[in-house]
Amino acid sequence: MPKITKAIINNEIKTNPVNYVSECENRYFRSLENVVKRILSFENRCLVMLAGPSSSGKTTTAGIIMELIKAQGRNAIMVSLDDFYKEQSEAPKFEDGSPDFETVHALNVPQIVDCLHRLIDTGECSMPVFDFITKSPKQNAKHLKIGADDVVIVEGLHALNPLITEPLSDEDMLKLYVSVSSRIYNSEDKVEFTKRDIRFIRRMIRDYHFRGSSVEFTFYLWKGVRRGEDEYLFPFTENADIKIDSIHPYELCVYKEQAIKLLGHIGKDSEYYETARNYIERLSGMLNLSESYVPDTSLLHEFIG
Repeated sequence: MPKITKAIINNEIKTNPVNYVSECENRYFRSLENVVKRILSFENRCLVMLAGPSSSGKTTTAGIIMELIKAQGRNAIMVSLDDFYKEQSEAPKFEDGSPDFETVHALNVPQIVDCLHRLIDTGECSMPVFDFITKSPKQNAKHLKIGADDVVIVEGLHALNPLITEPLSDEDMLKLYVSVSSRIYNSEDKVEFTKRDIRFIRRMIRDYHFRGSSVEFTFYLWKGVRRGEDEYLFPFTENADIKIDSIHPYELCVYKEQAIKLLGHIGKDSEYYETARNYIERLSGMLNLSESYVPDTSLLHEFIG
């Protein structure tokens, strides 16, 4: 993708927002159509391992890929690695005794490998279901049964981790990595918004509206999220067969108004105050774009609803 600048975004939003939104949406959608062509080259059952960092758009991306596969006459199902979390009491601990849910070892890795092996080899397996209220697996697992050429999309932070992928056959697997892979530059050719900046803004808005999280709490969690990504995800991104850039260059214009309002809740006594003010200053340079311009099928709805 060509370098994205704040000036280009603002100019497009000012002069022809409908066309620009359509262009951004189509670029992302075409990239997924190309992924599906690769998936359909597998004649028998196959695994699509889809990993990505927080707020990369994994869930929406996996859902669109699944629907595109079905539109071509093949069946696809989705498996979330989150269902393989261990009991909270069994989760690895930090030095202060708090549970570490970012590590791959918080998952029951042998169970993951066994389930995926069984699905590909026999077409059936018993899949756990994790209860995020009780922080433990439900007693009744769900039985999965798939056809001879069905596609299994395995979505999760650790879907590219060798502990999970290496025991499985490469012949039956396509590895995908989805993330914001582009930066936004200013007029001096310096980075205005990093890839992580964009993902943080996405997560801040999503968590406030759908998880009841304050902005302060999102900032607090973000430190652990970053550590987990650095340690357990980014070292394995080069294992991906295909990388998907989920940036929609117009998105910050949609987030601007509510993001500035939320960041304004951070008080001067907060350790995150200066960071919040810096975000506000940079976002102020983007033009506003109403959510009404966002298509119903857009990935942005994963964050704005």
